[in-house]
Amino acid sequence: MGYSKITDITRRYRSETMAIIFIFIALVGLAVLLIKNDASRFNANCIRCYFCINRCPVGAISLDEHGFPKINKSKCIAWVPNKNKFEWRRCGLCIRGCPTRVIDMLNTDLEERKKHTTE
Repeated sequence: MGYSKITDITRRYRSETMAIIFIFIALVGLAVLLIKNDASRFNANCIRCYFCINRCPVGAISLDEHGFPKINKSKCIAWVPNKNKFEWRRCGLCIRGCPTRVIDMLNTDLEERKKHTTE
């Protein structure tokens, strides 16, 4: 076995090992993000353009302590209390034009709704 063959095997082994280590670190990092208590799909998708705040005709949307939109359900025209959901056809100006349509998530994800709405 020549020197060049041993060098090739060593390089390949190092590359495979580094790839495995990189994948492991990436998976651990992803797991930490998913397990983190305050992790929020809403926050991950909202780009903080504040289109919704500027568009709301009744001023029902303000900012939370981290700069993300928070909807006051008692002011929001689209909120239907007896159905416990937003009906965007009633108003929905905040969602029309939103680049990510993230506010629509508040109808389906109750945990996100708790974090991003007030009474």
